[in-house]
Amino acid sequence: MKCEYDVLSGGPLPREAKEVLEGYRVYEAENGKDLWDKARKSRVFINWYTEVNEGMLADHGCLELIITRSTGYDHIDVKAADQVGVCVANQPELINEAVAESVVAGVLAAARMVLPGYEYAISGEWSRRGWPRHMRGVLIRGRSLGLLGAGWISSRVAHIMSSLGASPLLYYSRSRKPWLEVSLGAKKVGLRELFSSSDILINTLPLSRETEDLITFDLLSMLPENSIYVNVGRGRTEAKGAVVKLAVERPDIYLVLDVHRDEPLPEDDDLIRLAKERDNILITPHIAGLSQESFYGTILLAAMQARDYLEGSCVWNPVNGSCTTCTTIRPSLDEAIRIARMSLRT
Repeated sequence: MKCEYDVLSGGPLPREAKEVLEGYRVYEAENGKDLWDKARKSRVFINWYTEVNEGMLADHGCLELIITRSTGYDHIDVKAADQVGVCVANQPELINEAVAESVVAGVLAAARMVLPGYEYAISGEWSRRGWPRHMRGVLIRGRSLGLLGAGWISSRVAHIMSSLGASPLLYYSRSRKPWLEVSLGAKKVGLRELFSSSDILINTLPLSRETEDLITFDLLSMLPENSIYVNVGRGRTEAKGAVVKLAVERPDIYLVLDVHRDEPLPEDDDLIRLAKERDNILITPHIAGLSQESFYGTILLAAMQARDYLEGSCVWNPVNGSCTTCTTIRPSLDEAIRIARMSLRT
């Protein structure tokens, strides 16, 4: 098959990304029925959350590389891509930083009752009922921190939370994380110990066959009194109905939920109804990874990764075995943020 494009982008590219790919045949498409047909005629596909399944990959044409402009890649059948020799890479750098900051913001908002306090003040309750003695919240210092998954986001959260005095640090992961153990004194534990011993529990698990429905009500119900449970991983890591049942039976637990089993949540969802009635449920619409810098900067970094592939047949962030990892120096996180902010000003 003749390759019509070097790079297909599943959405518009900012000016800086176009400059990075100058000299290459680039097509900016809209997500639609003919998107995969264009992807098959391209060497590199910068994927804006388009599903890529086994059937599509069976006839991948010219396609050599899929770069998803996201951290997660469960919308791509990575195993099928590997079987046909298509490299899959992700672009997590700026998104991970945004998610980590969102986790800390959610924990602090829960612990210090920021949103209930806001509602109390603007609703007129403050003037009618006086100082809210019932809004005591809890301190972070001296509370145990549990990490369900111990990748980059969890590690970043752990370092920030440790600086606020959270201790001890526990984590659950398939493998040991020596850097967490050495730098923060973290301890690797099993699932039941993690849930029963974590005053603050952060779920950053990706969705996979191993993690789907992993978190049951039985595990959630083991959380200590007045604990905080945060999920910025994937909603389907929680068993169906488990979180709603927890909200009903354990009103002492504060829930900070950015991801959900079904998205968007229906207006009549039980969790939304409970959130309207309670002060201990904070729901956001899967925006933890979304910031101005992460949105524009991630597209720019994806373009740079695509250029490195076209020039050297390698990628920065390989996901499957069909990729070759670049040995060239890529932009640091601070440099990526600086470039993203420059693009926002132009």
